[in-house]
Amino acid sequence: MKSGEPPASGASPPRTDTYAGTMPVAVVWRRYVLLLLALALACAVALVVPRQLFPDGALGAQTLLGVILFLLLGAPAIWYRLVAPLLQEERERLAEHAARTHLAEERLRTHENNARLEHALEIAEDEAAVMRIAEQALQAMAPDTGAQLLLASDADGDIDQNITVGDMTPAARCTIRRPRDCPTVRRGQGLVYEDSMSLSACAGLSGKLDLSCAAACTPVFVGGRGTGMLRSLGHTGDAELYRQLQSLTFNAHLIGRRLAVIRSMAASEAKATTDPLTGLSNRRVLEAGLARFLRQKARFALVIADIDHFKKVNDTHGHDVGDRALKLLATTLKQFVRREDLVCRFGGEEFVMLLAGLDAGHAATLVERVRAELPRATARDKVPAFTISAGVVDEQDGGDAEALLRVADGLLYEAKSLGRDRVVSSPRTEAEVDPMVAGARGAW
Repeated sequence: MKSGEPPASGASPPRTDTYAGTMPVAVVWRRYVLLLLALALACAVALVVPRQLFPDGALGAQTLLGVILFLLLGAPAIWYRLVAPLLQEERERLAEHAARTHLAEERLRTHENNARLEHALEIAEDEAAVMRIAEQALQAMAPDTGAQLLLASDADGDIDQNITVGDMTPAARCTIRRPRDCPTVRRGQGLVYEDSMSLSACAGLSGKLDLSCAAACTPVFVGGRGTGMLRSLGHTGDAELYRQLQSLTFNAHLIGRRLAVIRSMAASEAKATTDPLTGLSNRRVLEAGLARFLRQKARFALVIADIDHFKKVNDTHGHDVGDRALKLLATTLKQFVRREDLVCRFGGEEFVMLLAGLDAGHAATLVERVRAELPRATARDKVPAFTISAGVVDEQDGGDAEALLRVADGLLYEAKSLGRDRVVSSPRTEAEVDPMVAGARGAW
């Protein structure tokens, strides 16, 4: 398909001045002169022929015949020279008025749709909501021909979101891998590919198309960088495709603007809740998660772990190596948790794990697996070997977050005092294990 500019006929709006449609004076003059000549001829025939046919003075017959001849000869002239042109002009005027009315209605409808889209995007809270709204907008804009939205999370990354609506064959779908592979993104402006000739076809197409297939494409800019594109199919030579490009461009602007706000807010929130060194959640997220578990009265375990003799690691090998050790421990901890669990850097060399649905015993078993994995991980990443100590509690060991952290911290220091490189979990009395059973045994 090749790009092109709108044809002159499609680009020029109909004239709206008072002289639009006014007939030239010469044409009007010629029309009425011919009409008068035709009527004069019909009148002459109507006067002469009856006298020739009825020379004896039959006045009634002459008059009747003259009227008939005049009507037969003059009526066609009146129709073709006067009535028919006036009717044709009226039809053209009505057609032009209908076209202008339709165009005005289309513009009003487009304006209303754009206003609704803008409002919907303004209240979209996350990127998933933006994509859902964009899909609905594409369905409304191209219900028959088909449309496509390709988007990447980053301008330099790969396309990771692809929304296709309408009747779009696999060959007509764009399959670019990165945003900068698209000509519209590189140029920074929309394009209309007026046909699908192989020499000028878009390189992103997955196959050859029918020669009558055309497409309009426009880039999506997020934060000033091209991160995707919007496209819609049409037919070769259809001026509607250029109007479609205007709608696509406006929609792409709204989508990109909202995505920029959402991604900026997400980046700011991540910066405020993420430890920059390890990429783990920070203490702020831990406190919120712990409060949520306690509020829901759910079963969970809490683990506080830290690196043994971390100061010695820093003093011996340098702070860069110490940072690598912290990153390695963070990566190893994440390998052993589930989606619903939470791993946070608590501060310094201390890490906290919130493990949903586990008691202290099962959580201690998980931490032992982490300890067993560390020698292999340090050898693989060429980090000086180190060990960890940990204290493990569950929701029964404290009534609030502060109490749980205090108990777990005490167990951590108990592990340190016992020689380090070990896991200490909270002790259990018989009643703590099962209060209902303990009460029943006391009754016996």
